Amino acid sequence: MYFNMRPIPRFGGLLLLALAFLAAGGPAAAQERLVDGIAAVVNERIITLVDVQIVEAFGIVEGPIGADLGTARLAILQKLIDRKVVLDLSRGQAPADPARVEAEIVRIAGRLGEEETRARLARFGLSVSDIRPYLEEKLKVEAVIADRFSRSVPVNLDEIEARYRNTYEPGERAAGRTPKPFLEVVDDLENGIRAEKIAVQSALWVQSLRDQAEIEIRPDILKK
Repeated sequence: MYFNMRPIPRFGGLLLLALAFLAAGGPAAAQERLVDGIAAVVNERIITLVDVQIVEAFGIVEGPIGADLGTARLAILQKLIDRKVVLDLSRGQAPADPARVEAEIVRIAGRLGEEETRARLARFGLSVSDIRPYLEEKLKVEAVIADRFSRSVPVNLDEIEARYRNTYEPGERAAGRTPKPFLEVVDDLENGIRAEKIAVQSALWVQSLRDQAEIEIRPDILKK
């Protein structure tokens, strides 16, 4: 349900939305209300309020826990904007692995439950296939970041030993568990440290992409 200025509608949910606009008052009213539904424009690519609501409803993008509606949705919108600027840089990349997309759908359905999943799809007038583009974007961005940073982020033994000594061991004892030997957890500790470094470096990189992009954000609509 993300779409460009050219052409406007791409996916089923927005088509239903556009039809509702037409029913409400004809082409002029549809155009006016469609503009009213835009949450952000990123290099002429539109993110709508419905986009934000869908990724929120299915947990594809999550806002901060305990935040009010406007704040949570603004955080979600910012993450969607991040995805857009990354994908703009990596056009032509291979599509997301269909098996991974299906695994994400299964994960969502398992977390929400079959009945709740159906209810949320019905709320937006969508089928399962309509949420695939959101998942494909998520996985493509993850692949771009992994390809760019995972092989270039070093983790040395001193860092791993310090994490074991200062974080892992105290955490396990505080939880009432006996810490495992260092060699049994070294890979997990290394992966955790690397993931944290990638998160920091990728956030700086994405911010540099945002600084070069044309972005308009309309936060007031997120409270609807």
